[in-house]
Amino acid sequence: MRFRSKGSAIIIVLLVLLVLSVLGITLLSMDQVHSKILSADKLYQAAYYFAEAGLTQQIEIFCNTMESLYKDPSVISRQSFLAKLLETPIKSPEFQDYLGRKVKINIICSINSNVSGKDELILVSTCSIGDIKRSIKATIHVLWRDPQDPDYKLDNSSFSIAEWAETR
Repeated sequence: MRFRSKGSAIIIVLLVLLVLSVLGITLLSMDQVHSKILSADKLYQAAYYFAEAGLTQQIEIFCNTMESLYKDPSVISRQSFLAKLLETPIKSPEFQDYLGRKVKINIICSINSNVSGKDELILVSTCSIGDIKRSIKATIHVLWRDPQDPDYKLDNSSFSIAEWAETR
């Protein structure tokens, strides 16, 4: 009887090696899946921050333009002020590639006039990195003040961000 059990040790060792190999391959494939998920999450977060950077830059450009328009003698009314403000060029920033993918920013501006006594600008910044796309919208209230008015003072209440949200 001893002679029949001699080959069972090698079969048990081969079965254990087979099980360990299957476990190793499974863990390796899980690691690859997790790496892909992590990479996609990095792109998703980066797209948000790039879109936010583009929007912040454009808001700063509008603020600077608005200050110079108040000093412009040809701007004499709310309508001329808004018309010139809307002529402000929209400059999408350029970024270096991120994780080997092109970063594209698109910014659009629209106006919603006469919202509770203020004019409302709506800026939307969209960032695309590969297949990932995220957009952020800012609603900005612009309050015209006549610079000829003796009580005129350019302050933060002339230009305020009413809403800042991600759009889907």
